[in-house]
Amino acid sequence: MGLPNHRASYSDQSQKSVLRVWRDPSAAGGLNMAADEALARRSEETNSVLMRLYGWQPHTVSLGCFQKIDDFSRASFLAHWPVVRRPSGGGAIIHGTDVTYGLAVPSSHNWSKRTEDLYSAVHGALVQELNDRDLKARMVEVVRREQEQNFYCFNRRAFGDLVVEHPIASSDCGNCKILGSAQRRLSGVVLQHGTLLLHRNPQMQGEGSHPGLGDFLQSKAGSVSDVIEGWLQRLADQLGSQLIQEQGFSYTKDNEGIMRRTNRYETAAWLNRR
Repeated sequence: MGLPNHRASYSDQSQKSVLRVWRDPSAAGGLNMAADEALARRSEETNSVLMRLYGWQPHTVSLGCFQKIDDFSRASFLAHWPVVRRPSGGGAIIHGTDVTYGLAVPSSHNWSKRTEDLYSAVHGALVQELNDRDLKARMVEVVRREQEQNFYCFNRRAFGDLVVEHPIASSDCGNCKILGSAQRRLSGVVLQHGTLLLHRNPQMQGEGSHPGLGDFLQSKAGSVSDVIEGWLQRLADQLGSQLIQEQGFSYTKDNEGIMRRTNRYETAAWLNRR
């Protein structure tokens, strides 16, 4: 596949008991989606659970794989925003004041068997972390159909979404959704995308504007960075694995496979496929 070699130990059987996480730099939409796809392929090849955390520069709208491009075109406020289509489902997300994760799980792993199990593991770990920091967090269990159809992901409520009960809730749902995820099942691997809102995006207004974790996290409860560190450790614990936070990045921009994938995500054919 032409992916960069990171460590020879990837082929070691001990990988099954390790969660490897990269903190990648903020990047444009096409490159971010290409890096997630490359991560999925590496997970399949090494039979290991891999994760990358990243941001977006410039601020970007990402559409779910099955959203209609006409719906985006009708959102006139977004006309001049960069836009990319994700390989995973869900609604439109306004990126720039969030942290996004890509989590790749090989089909041999128990977490890949049922959608609900992977959501519960990832979102449940953050619920535990937030509750221990005196934030009233939970996962959505019952969904009204109309909540699944909104253009914006964070106006929707789907099974497993992480919400926080808080007075500044900006929707008629009576809570703040701060983490949503969606999956794509590929050959031999499950790729799960998720976005954790950190702050309200100052470039957005109206129904697409949503508060994030840092907007209601009390100083005595720690920082956003503290929460993320605790979340990753709890996720590794649920996996029964050692958490390894890798140095460096999960990809190199000039890698042939990354460039090819980036170009595909930047084409009009991919963006306008629905």
